[in-house]
Amino acid sequence: MNPASPVSRSARRALLFGVGAVAALLANGRAALPAVNADIAFVVAGDMRSFTENPKSDGKRFFDGACEAMKRVGPGAFLVSPGDADPPAANRAVVDRFLGAKFPWYIVVGNHEVENAVAMPWVREWLAADIPGLVRRGLPGTKLTIYSFDVGSSHIVAIDSYPLAKEGNMAEKDKAKKGDKGQVDLTDAEFKWLEEDLAATKQRFVWVTGHQPIESLPDMDSGRVRHQGESVSFDPARAERFVALLKKYHVRAYLCGHTHNASVVKLKSGMWQGDSGHARGGGDPGSPSTFLKVRTQDNSAWIDVYRADPNGVEYALKKTVELK
Repeated sequence: MNPASPVSRSARRALLFGVGAVAALLANGRAALPAVNADIAFVVAGDMRSFTENPKSDGKRFFDGACEAMKRVGPGAFLVSPGDADPPAANRAVVDRFLGAKFPWYIVVGNHEVENAVAMPWVREWLAADIPGLVRRGLPGTKLTIYSFDVGSSHIVAIDSYPLAKEGNMAEKDKAKKGDKGQVDLTDAEFKWLEEDLAATKQRFVWVTGHQPIESLPDMDSGRVRHQGESVSFDPARAERFVALLKKYHVRAYLCGHTHNASVVKLKSGMWQGDSGHARGGGDPGSPSTFLKVRTQDNSAWIDVYRADPNGVEYALKKTVELK
């Protein structure tokens, strides 16, 4: 479908208003996913929050520049955003424009979605809708992200880092009721769900994605440090339990965000972590805007790290890491 068609424009208008956005998207249909067991590529970009498009004429691009670069290099089968992708409706409209109205975009809830109740109705509607390739939905009563899906030869699990979250009300008249992500953690029920899910998959590649990193690392180029000491759980023993579980079921990499600092590193535990940094373009001068492209072939996998110039206009392949 041509994104400039009247139907696409209507869908984009619905997306910009948020409520009813997912229904509008579903009305346009879904892109066909790659065949089962096919080698695939996909892109990872998040933490673009509040930097969708630049309203100023100062030469800077924001998330729209990252999406245009993804289109240029080839985005693969889907985009996954590991949190802080608000406002989701406006960002979905940008994905529509550059990658297509049918292009799958998978959401992980970050702390800023938790804090901003304006974003959560869109996210909840998306989570309740027909997620492409869905294998398993989360726990009954789960407030935020937890689901798994299959695309080609890959099984991807999205987890919830904020089971104790209290959603906020960021309406202009009542900003005092800001939400609280609570203690970052993984509950025993989520551990059980995750192990059952990982044990059941027969896919060649398994990926787990969440907002919080296993380990908050400096940016690979600027060296900036943010959220030092933060992890998937406030309890180091539970964070170690999480890593042990991923290693037990041969998860190829954990894909995350939150720090705004990009890195692809094999941690001391032996677990690969791909932090997608931020996709704010020129909106965050502390580290270059980034997206990751994950590629699989036979039994091998790579992560390509694409980084922007300071204005978020031109993206170039900075580094390729083989996950072995």
